[in-house]
Amino acid sequence: MRVLIASTVLCLLVACTSTPTKAPVASQPTSTLAPIDQARANNQHWKASDLIAAFPASADADYRPPARLAVLLPQSGSLAIAGNAIRDGILSGYYAEARAKPSIQFYDTQGNANGATVAYHSAVKDGAQMIIGPIGKDEVQAISTIATSIPVLALNIGDAQNNKMLLNFSLSPEREGELIANRLLAKKYLKVIVFSLKSESNSRIISSLQKQLGVNGGSILVDAPIPRAIVDATTGIITSAKLPDSLLQAQAFVFLMSGTEAKTTRAVLALNGASAIPILASVDIFESKDEKTNNQLDGIEFLQMPWLLGWNNATNVFVTQLKPLPSARSISGSRLNAFGIDAWLISTHLQAWLNNPNGTLNGATGILHLEPNGTIERTLPWSIYRNGFPATVDGNQP
Repeated sequence: MRVLIASTVLCLLVACTSTPTKAPVASQPTSTLAPIDQARANNQHWKASDLIAAFPASADADYRPPARLAVLLPQSGSLAIAGNAIRDGILSGYYAEARAKPSIQFYDTQGNANGATVAYHSAVKDGAQMIIGPIGKDEVQAISTIATSIPVLALNIGDAQNNKMLLNFSLSPEREGELIANRLLAKKYLKVIVFSLKSESNSRIISSLQKQLGVNGGSILVDAPIPRAIVDATTGIITSAKLPDSLLQAQAFVFLMSGTEAKTTRAVLALNGASAIPILASVDIFESKDEKTNNQLDGIEFLQMPWLLGWNNATNVFVTQLKPLPSARSISGSRLNAFGIDAWLISTHLQAWLNNPNGTLNGATGILHLEPNGTIERTLPWSIYRNGFPATVDGNQP
């Protein structure tokens, strides 16, 4: 197996919702369900029994895998490293399962649309009853119109809404932005300044964050780059490049950066009189090159996958068990391991979601739920740094 470098695929997925199109009959009682819950309860996308009709029967209500499972991942090309990390996660969940399991076969998509199309047709010809993958956006787009005979769990964006056989599951930056916004709103922090390392994924987080805040009366005052600390060689005094004029007007700061960068940024803000303003952070803050100084992050709330926090999941596989694998040697690789574990878990869970569209699944990447259009969305727990270590908040799992 190839050694995993710090590279990951941040898959593209915006959680879409729908609401019933018909107004309730006047004589009917008003529903107490939220619109999205009404949509899920009447989810036509998932009422098609033929989705798993060919799967072997199971005595367990929450477990019904296919007889033959095909996995379409890049084993060559530029996406191979990410594909190998996801493969390791799928296999760890697969081998941890003590109940009857499907046969499983892997197909190389080569990281491109043509390779994914060839792999899909080969899997169908070989008798697969379900497919996991592919992961590239172009790959998923290529099979989104031909995936009509067996269910496909695509690990990237796709047009699931118009295809009852296609599910979408991804590690969406947009979802992270939405969850951060919801946390800010719950705490009534409506005026926010974002400090971020510039990247495509962070841009998508910020866009989603701004949208979710905006429709609920909040706003991002400034989207600022990470402040550069300047240490005077003679005096040792730390100063910084110009900070936003509205710094002290913010009710909260949002950090989209690593833990190492967050320590310096926090010091700069404190030197500018902003030490009392709360900080919320993305999952990236969990990455720190010097864990001995993590007490400098104390009090910062942040999102994180349950997997990296060492929490249990429905497969009973833990992050420590995969540490010997080359693909698990970085946090980005571990995240993709968790992504693969949840892909396996979902492939066994379709019957339960057919029976209960409002049900949730305790995944390694978060609490999973099914959206009305066939996308699978995640809710991540909030943690807080205390004495340099992540601690739970809001009664989350210890």
